[in-house]
Amino acid sequence: MLTLEDVFPPFALRISCGAVELRVLRDDDLPELVELVRGGIQVPGLPMPFLDAWQEEPFAPGRPDGFPTTSLRWWWGQRAATAPDDWRLALTVRRDGELVGMQDVHATDFPQTRQVESGSWLGRAHQGRGTGTLMRQLVVGFAFDELGAERCESGYIVGNHASAAVSRKVGYVDNGRRRIVQRTRHGKVGVDEQRVTVTPATFVRPDEPVSTEGAEALRRFLGIERAATDSATHA
Repeated sequence: MLTLEDVFPPFALRISCGAVELRVLRDDDLPELVELVRGGIQVPGLPMPFLDAWQEEPFAPGRPDGFPTTSLRWWWGQRAATAPDDWRLALTVRRDGELVGMQDVHATDFPQTRQVESGSWLGRAHQGRGTGTLMRQLVVGFAFDELGAERCESGYIVGNHASAAVSRKVGYVDNGRRRIVQRTRHGKVGVDEQRVTVTPATFVRPDEPVSTEGAEALRRFLGIERAATDSATHA
């Protein structure tokens, strides 16, 4: 019989370094993830980090109009829509086995652009320990080394000094600002987003060795081809 990883190869992906491990979100992770969100994400005094204030929705398990149902639709929808020309990997972040945050990586028309977009968050109780920097380093290194990306893009709301610091530590450089709209509990608001970009030339790698499993099956599933010289050095 086929395994779940055979049926959906992203489930086989595992990226780890030291105490931190990234894996694609599974249904078994959801109860722990819901409790993590309930413990809080946003740091008091810093801007709301998301386009939509999904983390502030009323806690209403089993009901159609609150958290976690609305977030489940998003997580499941992204998994169902995964295809070679438009894919998103929602990666759980565990530190010493405990779920502490999420790290997303997304691409559209990747074979032509060789560019990915990333976003991430940590539970408030797990911030300030270096995990945010390492999880970003792991996903950026994965994009460069295993997928053959040439550029990784991201952004943060102007005034979010914590996100800015993490970006600098990973090697991102400023790439212009733009005006965007956030949907808060009090309605739509306009805010400035600082765009940042990192390339192999500016990327700052982790101090410890990185281990990656399942990359070859994922590339095949997403239709990603790499140069023969790259294939000889990465699993």
